[in-house]
Amino acid sequence: MKLTFVVKYEPQWAALLRMQGLLLGVLGNQRVLGYWREADVVLMHTDNFRTWFVEVDADEFAFPLEYKYVIYSPNNKKIVSWENRENRVTEGISFTDDKAVFTDEGLYFDLPLFRGAGVAIPVFSLRSNEGFGVGEFLDLKKLIDWAALTGLQLIQTLPINDTTMQHNKADSYPYGTLSVFALHPMYLRLQMLGELKNPKDKTFFKDWQAKLNALKTVDYETVNELKWKYFRLIYKQEGAEVLAYSEFKMFFAENEKWLLPYAVFSYLRDKEGTSDFHQRKELREYNEALVSKTYAKNATEVGLYLYLQFHLYKQLLEVHAYAKRQGVLLKGDIPIGVNPCSVDVWCNPKLFNLDQQAGAPPDDFSEKGQNWGFPTYNWDEMHLDGYAWWKERLKYMSTYFDAYRLDHILGFFRIWEISLHAKWGLLGHFYPALPLKEENIEMYGLVFDADRFLKPFISEHILKRYFGDDVEEVKLSFLVENRSGKYDFLPRFDTQRKISAHFAAKKTLSAKDEKIRDGLYRLMCQVLFVKDVRHADHYHPRISCQSNEAYLALRKHEKEAYLRLYEDFFYHKHNELWMHQAMNKLPTLLNATGMLACGEDLGMIPACVPEVMKELNILSLEIQRMPKQYGQEFGVPYFAPYLSVCTTSTHDMSPIRLWWEEDRVKTQRYYHAMLFENGEAPAKCEPWIAEKILWQHLQSPAMWVILPLQDWLAVDGKLSNKDIHAERINVPDNPKNVWCYRMHFDLDKLLTADTFNHKVKGMVSEGRR
Repeated sequence: MKLTFVVKYEPQWAALLRMQGLLLGVLGNQRVLGYWREADVVLMHTDNFRTWFVEVDADEFAFPLEYKYVIYSPNNKKIVSWENRENRVTEGISFTDDKAVFTDEGLYFDLPLFRGAGVAIPVFSLRSNEGFGVGEFLDLKKLIDWAALTGLQLIQTLPINDTTMQHNKADSYPYGTLSVFALHPMYLRLQMLGELKNPKDKTFFKDWQAKLNALKTVDYETVNELKWKYFRLIYKQEGAEVLAYSEFKMFFAENEKWLLPYAVFSYLRDKEGTSDFHQRKELREYNEALVSKTYAKNATEVGLYLYLQFHLYKQLLEVHAYAKRQGVLLKGDIPIGVNPCSVDVWCNPKLFNLDQQAGAPPDDFSEKGQNWGFPTYNWDEMHLDGYAWWKERLKYMSTYFDAYRLDHILGFFRIWEISLHAKWGLLGHFYPALPLKEENIEMYGLVFDADRFLKPFISEHILKRYFGDDVEEVKLSFLVENRSGKYDFLPRFDTQRKISAHFAAKKTLSAKDEKIRDGLYRLMCQVLFVKDVRHADHYHPRISCQSNEAYLALRKHEKEAYLRLYEDFFYHKHNELWMHQAMNKLPTLLNATGMLACGEDLGMIPACVPEVMKELNILSLEIQRMPKQYGQEFGVPYFAPYLSVCTTSTHDMSPIRLWWEEDRVKTQRYYHAMLFENGEAPAKCEPWIAEKILWQHLQSPAMWVILPLQDWLAVDGKLSNKDIHAERINVPDNPKNVWCYRMHFDLDKLLTADTFNHKVKGMVSEGRR
């Protein structure tokens, strides 16, 4: 008979075992369990660091069975720690077909909780002499060396998936994925693909490499244009041989389900000049047989995209193996959405609500909300096959990463959904939700009036405030006066999308055009309720009512009634529904791999979110500038929960030196309240200030403190960038932001910056990380 011991446990033990190269074992009062002898410990196995298991021969078991789990060091060949509780005891086991599984949950050791430190930086931001104007996968090896040198145990990146939709700088947005599986060809090291035989070609690319490497930022378009030129040349020279490798054939066989549709899609995109499959001549709708037929007919052309993904796989796999040898974890990033013209939508349209857009309600990043333009997920359809698409996505990611950031984890509870006719997130609503009918609204003391509640509230006073000297032109071109003396939009301009199309028809927009367009967008948002798209007679209160002209125009008792409705709707009504939604999805996804899950839980956080994340052992994100406690201006790192990632800033925020200079009044309050300093705050975030901020975070109880490279560098006045504005990666309120931040010196210089590296290592060590 065979008995399998299975133990599931918390992420702190997974982190401890993985980072220190330790194993889990079991000892007990049976011969096959070593008779409690350390030398005969039964070592367990794991595929994912979430669950450990071992099968033993149970023929000679005598009951009661007593045992304990132990932590074992294979290097020192000894037990590091025994469980600190009474022996685990069982009086009997039921076997089926001579097999039984014994499952325990939780481990109990007298060991200090693991606390680690890391660095966050996009791959494209890395700089090296070997690169081609942009960070590449193999550059990570030098960053790994630096992390090992300074005592950092983790490197966090932004998404690295292919985003090539238009072959222009708009593709620099790393969250607009063409495929959730395919990696971005931009990250390939050209030299590793092979050397071009033509001397003129070699000189051409060598000259361009020097030019691009000298730039302060990433020239996304030029880098990708030239890399694709190299790809086509080297593929013509080496491709047939590579595609004949047995290693490639194995890679293709293991990944054909996503790889072949991606390659054919990319071939058709470049052939027809559009990624919008609805506009293509060929294969507008996905058909597996026709995809195979297209490949067979155009094998050489399609093969280019297979060839590139194979090399990307090899180079990133090499990096992951190198990181493991150096004792450094790699943490990836899983975007919450996919591009509506992506391979994933093309292949699986039923998995998405294509008539809706995902985004975020207004927050510190954007007062008008965010509209990401992604379709929302059809979770009911995904549930039918056990969330297979998500599980496959995570499993492939675990090939390269040990941990992941789950972008906008709130979207697994509910998503901010925006109708296609809207441009701004202000006109969105949560989904799923419990929208209100007329009678529900009237129960709060409001007499329902469709014109007043659903149409934009536009008065003469508001128009003058929004448009100033241009008010008459706006009224004449876009509005019509109604019987109440207010204004309505003309039918041809009665949605933000129609307004957008009007201005998009112009070849160029003047500053005046942009002012009028954005003013009209804002006017469109001055409503009390937003219609539910699935039920015509149901309504959602518009978010951010305090800045809503329609709310401000209400009488006192109406405002009080509306606020009661608003408070109940957004903060109480949906808690149970949203908890149920998350618990239906997240456990399945988490169990798909052994990667450590870290949630990006920023924004308008429902009360159920911390509870669910704690139950599922998902690490939260704690940022001092975005406290989660109501009424606090700044968070206190010392009070961060253990199951969290604590950081000074993110890619969507200003690094600490830039933030310091953005609002002097707020900085002064921070200087007194958080740094406990007297007098006037220095005009600039001097190195000693940055060090004090970082030190507060390193002392926090959080499992991980992961800081942007820019903030690490802030402690060294000689190394940090003199241009603080150049360190900003993204401005969420700017839809035209180009993601082009780049280190201002190369990785070799970082590795030899002895004074700085000694300081970082000392801070990490003194912080007991």
